[in-house]
Amino acid sequence: MWFNNLVVYQFNTPFEKNADELEQALEEFRLKPCPPHARQSQGFVAPIDEEKGKVHSLYGCHLLVAAKEVRLLPSSIIQAVLEEKNNAFELTHNRPMRRAEILQLKEEIEFDLLPKAFSVQKKDWFYIDTNKQWLVINSANPNKASEVITLLTKALGSLDAAPLMPDSDLSTLFARWLHEPTSLPEGLVLAKSCVLVTSGEDKSQYTCKDIEENSEELTTLLAQGYTVSSIELIWQERVQFVLTNNFLLKRLKCLDYLDDAFKDNGKLDNEQEQFDANFSLLIGELRDLIQFLMDVCRKKEAVMVPEEACAL
Repeated sequence: MWFNNLVVYQFNTPFEKNADELEQALEEFRLKPCPPHARQSQGFVAPIDEEKGKVHSLYGCHLLVAAKEVRLLPSSIIQAVLEEKNNAFELTHNRPMRRAEILQLKEEIEFDLLPKAFSVQKKDWFYIDTNKQWLVINSANPNKASEVITLLTKALGSLDAAPLMPDSDLSTLFARWLHEPTSLPEGLVLAKSCVLVTSGEDKSQYTCKDIEENSEELTTLLAQGYTVSSIELIWQERVQFVLTNNFLLKRLKCLDYLDDAFKDNGKLDNEQEQFDANFSLLIGELRDLIQFLMDVCRKKEAVMVPEEACAL
């Protein structure tokens, strides 16, 4: 078990529901089969199996899975059937279809084809950390994460949470780290890549795949007004990841030491023990990593950028 991307929310009022209360709230919103003429259905599914419930709790964290059952009906198929019926109509009535007739026919075609379409299930894993009062979603897309929040809010009735965000300018902090790698806090080092962008009407983006080899070019671009939108980092020689200027964590990768710990968990006697050991390891690593980054970005020195870096 591992989360490849993180969108983190902070509860504004304490989340105090226990596992049983949470389980009861989710029951009404369990995932149900997609109706024949619907595009999708949403709900919660069990992290392990249905017999064990939809909430798996460990060390103050509740693991949940939001899921969608989506019917696959490509627009190209609808368009092909529409053209065929449109041609047949013209031959029969000696006139082209009116716009309103085409729109109605398109709706009828979709209505007829949807029940025959294959469906797939998509899952979004997340957990509620009651110790830190965080909601951690395995997603690289804030919009997708907001869908999870919306579904959970419906199940709970209300949810007072907001995206976790440091109070410093991360783009400025990233520029400082690029300009002066020795300014990085202990336990954090630059990896390979970063992304620079410009604002205004003529937006452009520069993706650097090797920071060390392109340091002079980065200096030039920053001097031209580019800002750093994301930077790749390594934390404690355990996790490599990309941190964005809106505090999203992407492409999280376990490095050797942590990877070995997960492999050791795979040697445990049964799947339940393996699952719990992996979840426990995930909780511990992400708690420490997220808190470390928040502390680093909240420090006063995070916004104290040397004049040379400001000029970049």
